[in-house]
Amino acid sequence: MSKFRVAEVKRSKSSLVPLLALSAATFTTVSAEMMPSGVLHSLSSAFSITDATAGLLVTAWAGTVALTSIPLVRATLRWRRKSVILATLGLMAAANVATVLAPGYGAALAARIAAAAAHGLFWAVVVSYAASLVSPDRVGRALSIVLAGPTLASLVGLPGGSALAQILGWRATFVALAIALLVCVVVVAVAVPAVGAGSPRGRAEKWDRSAKPILLVAAGGFFALIGFYAVFTFIVPVSDAIAGIDAAAMPGVLLASGIGGLVGVLAAGRISDRWPTAALPITVLALAMTLVGMGIARSPIAYVALVAVLGGVIGVLPVVLQARVMRAAPEQFRDTAGSILITVLNLGIGAGAALGSAISASASPTALPFLAAAIAALAIIPLAALPSSSAARRREEVLR
Repeated sequence: MSKFRVAEVKRSKSSLVPLLALSAATFTTVSAEMMPSGVLHSLSSAFSITDATAGLLVTAWAGTVALTSIPLVRATLRWRRKSVILATLGLMAAANVATVLAPGYGAALAARIAAAAAHGLFWAVVVSYAASLVSPDRVGRALSIVLAGPTLASLVGLPGGSALAQILGWRATFVALAIALLVCVVVVAVAVPAVGAGSPRGRAEKWDRSAKPILLVAAGGFFALIGFYAVFTFIVPVSDAIAGIDAAAMPGVLLASGIGGLVGVLAAGRISDRWPTAALPITVLALAMTLVGMGIARSPIAYVALVAVLGGVIGVLPVVLQARVMRAAPEQFRDTAGSILITVLNLGIGAGAALGSAISASASPTALPFLAAAIAALAIIPLAALPSSSAARRREEVLR
């Protein structure tokens, strides 16, 4: 066995604790991202603004991530990757403190934009960092651990922060987030080994042959997320129109989706590693079929079951997307590849919400799942042009 393969085996066996540390960091950062949604009324009251204006604290985040991820990754290519992770976590902590101290809405929005820029860079680096901790045949499982953090953030972080805000006020929630982010700085500093020094000038700044499959994967993810968010952004009116589930019952529907998402993300690693080429197109087809099923379901029980399946599918999707990109990109190009994927996926999320809004304004919500399924199915077109993962892996080994 070559020295390279021995090193791969050793790092795979010792990677669980670092991956759990990174998962804690993703949990905390995504909790910070979503938290204004859980304290929206408190924010609008504190700053004397409407809920719609307060909602910009969420939408501005997604726009900032889409605009800044690639430039910030390119600007920090020569930094050590672990230093980037620690710096972004620290900056997010500082931005949450700035939000707490904000005298008005404008200052709070500026703090959120700063946090979002750090968040985009963090996510561009953390996925490739997790992939570098394990051997190539375990990339999917590594990413499923790290990406379980965001799922738990929606199940635990957001409700917990909202409950804390009701007891102690919204500022206490953001103080808690700042403290949690600083704890993550310490945990990552201690538990995560330093891998991947900064790239020498020019080495990682050039596009190589992996750019095409990366863009194809990103295009597939773009269409898939448009389909998902066109429906999920308007899940309340869609559920009412199709299955007669009113707003009072929605917490149960969302809980079913969240549980499905957790199961999906935990299963996604083995799925991706077992079927590295087929996992992504099959997941996209499952997404389209589930959306169609939701559109024709009339029984509330069947509908909620399909929402749980939808949550499971969307739990699998980020893992298989990221794993496919990490397998396609040579190691020195992974951060840039990750930033491209994050940018395109955020554009897909925004486009999906906008499309859902337009359709809801001009047609019955019952039409949304079918149109969303058709758009999600378009993801198969770019994905069909992808080379097999084994071919991508051979190319990466040659480039090494």
